[in-house]
Amino acid sequence: MNAAQMRAAVLRERGTGPELALEQIPVPVPGPGEVLVEVAAFSLNNAEILQTRGAMPAPPGGVPGLECAGTVVQVGTEVTRWHHGDRVAALTRAGSYAEYVVVPAGACIAVPDDLDPVVAAAIPEAAATAWWNLVHRGRAAPGDRVLVHGAAGGVGTIAVQLAAALGAQVVGTARGPVKAALCAELGCAHVLDHTGADLFAELRELVPDGVDIVLDNQGASTLEDNLAVLAPGGRLVVIGVAGGTSAVLDLGVLMARGVEISSSSLGRLDDEMRAALCREVEDNVLPHIITGRIRPVLDQCHPFTELPTAIARFGAAERVGKVVVTVGPVSADPMQHNGTISLHDDEGGSRMNLRSCDQRTPNPRQPNESHPDAG
Repeated sequence: MNAAQMRAAVLRERGTGPELALEQIPVPVPGPGEVLVEVAAFSLNNAEILQTRGAMPAPPGGVPGLECAGTVVQVGTEVTRWHHGDRVAALTRAGSYAEYVVVPAGACIAVPDDLDPVVAAAIPEAAATAWWNLVHRGRAAPGDRVLVHGAAGGVGTIAVQLAAALGAQVVGTARGPVKAALCAELGCAHVLDHTGADLFAELRELVPDGVDIVLDNQGASTLEDNLAVLAPGGRLVVIGVAGGTSAVLDLGVLMARGVEISSSSLGRLDDEMRAALCREVEDNVLPHIITGRIRPVLDQCHPFTELPTAIARFGAAERVGKVVVTVGPVSADPMQHNGTISLHDDEGGSRMNLRSCDQRTPNPRQPNESHPDAG
């Protein structure tokens, strides 16, 4: 297939900064231990958006994209599990903003026939991040009290449901009543609104003994407060630094109460670790998605030709959950899926209604671009 061409969104450096444009480029060829996936859909992630803004280096080859869903169309040598025609979702290091992408065989997750690729595309990065950080870093256990910052975001919506499925009591933070309602729907016992009073003071009233795990996407701006609300032996797990990377750390606080700080990035895991993580997601998270215990949250879905609109939506303050882009054939109405949640502005105003996607509802109208929201 190396002589064939495909559409891909390629980052090119221009005089005014990076520019993302649809181009025709050669279809990649899988090497040993790799598979070629025909992409049906991919979802957007913060690292990719930072690349399009020049805040992070462009990926090798210039095609962004950390996850997708599609069909295996070619396998390299040494691949035994996957065959032509297998439906998969995949963690890609780059390249999923395209019609085809090469993926290490271990980074693929089997997708059941009745799971739409639009839904499957929203799973790998969020599910892997939530599982890795709650289970491996946070050591979540039944009865734990877990604080999830940005609970209405792409990772947060999965993390809330996963923590609840693990038997934890979940407190989420979000911005505004619509996102707060979503978090409660997903399983938060309490939701703290960023737009209200001091949310950490409110948290201390709700959980005076402290929380066992904090899953934090802010970094420096919330470090001191996060440490203060941890119970003895608690774990602060940093998965994002939207609030900055530099802060003063009082080691005495850690030592006095035996609390821990850890952080992680899926991109830093080697292929062996990523393969093991994908197997854990397939074995422990995907079954909950199939049964509806965990429901991916889809904000909007756009065709490949509307990628700039999808990127603008990703940065909108109103966004919740995942923004998905379709590349290949999908269902007639990609925003209608059993077992998922979508938010729709179906009355022309700012209020949104939470509905299950198996109900027939209008597609969202296009929003104005606004500043990113940590939730």
